[in-house]
Amino acid sequence: MRKAVHFLAFIIFILCAASTDAQVKLEAISATNFSDQFPIFSFGDKMVYNHEFMRVFNKNKRDKTAPTQLEIEEYLELYVRFKLKVEEAYRLQMDTVPSFINELAGYRTQLAQPYLTDKNVTEMLIKEAYARSTEEVNASHLLINCALDAKPADTMLAYEKALSMRSRVVSRGESFASVAKEFSEDPSAKTNEGNLGYFTAFQMIYPFENAAYTMKVGEVSMPIRTQFGYHLVYLQDRRKSFGDVKVAHLMIKYYNEGQVDSARQRAEAVYAKLQAGGDWKELVDEFSEDFNTNANGGELSWFNRTTANIPTEFKDIAYTLKNNGDYSAPIQTKFGWHIVKRVDLKEIASYEESKDAIRRKVERDSRSELNKDVVVSRVKVENKFKELAGFNAVKGSFTEELLKGKYTKQASKGIVLFTISAKKYTDSDFYDFVVVNQSKSNKALDNAVVDLYADFVRRSNLDYELSVLEMKYDDFKYIMQEYKDGILLFELTDKEVWSKAVQDSAGLAAYYAANSDKYMWKERANASIFSCKDAKTAATAMKLAKKGKSSSEIMTKCNVKDPLAVKVEEKKYEKGSNLLLDKIAWTPGVYALDNENDRTKFVQIKEIIAPTTKPLSENMGQATSDYQTKLEIEWLANLKAKYPVKVYDQNVKRLHN
Repeated sequence: MRKAVHFLAFIIFILCAASTDAQVKLEAISATNFSDQFPIFSFGDKMVYNHEFMRVFNKNKRDKTAPTQLEIEEYLELYVRFKLKVEEAYRLQMDTVPSFINELAGYRTQLAQPYLTDKNVTEMLIKEAYARSTEEVNASHLLINCALDAKPADTMLAYEKALSMRSRVVSRGESFASVAKEFSEDPSAKTNEGNLGYFTAFQMIYPFENAAYTMKVGEVSMPIRTQFGYHLVYLQDRRKSFGDVKVAHLMIKYYNEGQVDSARQRAEAVYAKLQAGGDWKELVDEFSEDFNTNANGGELSWFNRTTANIPTEFKDIAYTLKNNGDYSAPIQTKFGWHIVKRVDLKEIASYEESKDAIRRKVERDSRSELNKDVVVSRVKVENKFKELAGFNAVKGSFTEELLKGKYTKQASKGIVLFTISAKKYTDSDFYDFVVVNQSKSNKALDNAVVDLYADFVRRSNLDYELSVLEMKYDDFKYIMQEYKDGILLFELTDKEVWSKAVQDSAGLAAYYAANSDKYMWKERANASIFSCKDAKTAATAMKLAKKGKSSSEIMTKCNVKDPLAVKVEEKKYEKGSNLLLDKIAWTPGVYALDNENDRTKFVQIKEIIAPTTKPLSENMGQATSDYQTKLEIEWLANLKAKYPVKVYDQNVKRLHN
């Protein structure tokens, strides 16, 4: 909740984290229109120039038409207030507080991600994933276990074993299912014969998905390496994706084979009632034994043909229903007998509609590693990565303790392994990296060191790039400054206005008392509005009301046979707040009204209450908001006294010319 408020507090300055390309274009517009630099306003000893002002103004302007003088002047007042508050936060050194530093670092990590990916690779992966999401593939696999850190000899044995299994299918003509059932080291293969059913993009690890989607139906792949070992993939089928479906069902359960027929007979009896015109919701409520859904008409969550944990026969029948409202004859699953009704269908969204969601999945998926490899290659060139003593200087420095995860840092010789720009990375830096990143391993020692060193080089290049983003990209520098200022703005405004108004109960009460004329009830009527089932009942109730009977007495007498014969709403109505009361004279008495929605209504006004001040307890929200406004006005006045503001009006006029 706090984060949501946090962003709202400075949304006027950061409407959204614009893409790099969009931001560059906006800056180009500013630079083109205002190539010469001139001051717009000053506060204290600080000056704000046209470039800064127009960059922020353009970013927050919803349309890209030429700005009007009024738009600029309105935004100028907002920006002056913003700069004053942020300046005060810096004066108080709020940017040095550890909680602030940690929060900003978290945002920086998020904002840096687009700069640590390659746009072309990302777009390729997004398009590839979208194309795959329009198809579903049915594949089987045979797994030979082999850990990623297995020794070379063990890895080779696993690979050769997978090849031999492939030969049994491809060369000897044995069925993939039988070979998988007998030899696969995936335990589930004993029952499913290696078949994984239908799946689509992002539902399998990327190397496995890649193999399945690049094969022809009937093919058996060469061994595919994943973190689990070597897989043989056999593609059985591919079909078009039909989107997501939402259904409701009415289920009759059975718990053993002896109950199957009786459950079927009950399901068929309910189905006959449906066909005879029975109401779906009423029948579900009465007969369905899925007690999680029968209260809402049997509706289930959206699913598609690759959703796990839903029986295949249930998914299949759902997609045969052509129109919303169509329902099936009873079908059997392992859970019972179901009558399935289609509620809605969402077809596959277009690429434009899907790409942002797919982008987020790509960034979290293992395929994003392809992107990082491209980025590392790029930044090595851009940042002048240069190998010096390199791996050869450290490769013989480790013992078998490394493979046990027990390496302790050894003495450094001060050898420079490589440089990135002017920064030197020494053997000491590498040893520090190994201490933190070591783990138990079955690899050969040489291979373990090679892998650690390669990871050290990779991470060093990415970390260096991360550290210089503000220097390399103006748009990143600006967005980081905006986030920094925005967090400070939130924290200080919370302290001086929002939380202060909530916590200062005495100040709030004093403000409310001093401004009580702003918080008045209008003239009110203490009234009861009666709704009766017909004119006869209304006549009886009105007589009782005129005799001075209370509302509860009237309802007790009139609702003996029908609990809904008379309903009543009682409260104090402010003048103009109720259309029914507006139709009658505002004096105590009983007043008949016109019929409404087949019911007859009348009003009993018990008393008219003169205008009076609302109690603070009943108007806390509005009063607190107004008090916050007062505190902010006073705070801004103090800030303007502390940091005198001077606006250069002639220069402001130049901004829209």
